[in-house]
Amino acid sequence: MKQFFFITTLAVLILGFNSCEEDRWGYDNKVIFSANGGTEDVDGDNSIYHLSIGDYNGKEKEAVEVAGVMTVTYDWLTATAVKGDNEIILIAAPNKTGKKRKLYVYGAINNRSTDITVIQDK
Repeated sequence: MKQFFFITTLAVLILGFNSCEEDRWGYDNKVIFSANGGTEDVDGDNSIYHLSIGDYNGKEKEAVEVAGVMTVTYDWLTATAVKGDNEIILIAAPNKTGKKRKLYVYGAINNRSTDITVIQDK
């Protein structure tokens, strides 16, 4: 009986730690903008220490930090965050391409990373 209890407890602990790996730290998985563009605040539970934006072709641009504010613009999307804060501000330019657009915002949080898919309607 003790062995069963030990194995069950161990399994619960392992599953608990594995679920932490998939934690998004409160940040949204996806943000959708209309073709008009606009601004969206994305709040999380933990602080951001690095910020970048990438596309679906593997190209990525890293934020520039000035006085503790990280800002990166890639194509039609700008992401800004105060280093150590838990809010990312996303700004999408109007979409005049007639096509749906998609980029990915990456943030480093507690030596781990999260990503937010940003889609803009046509």
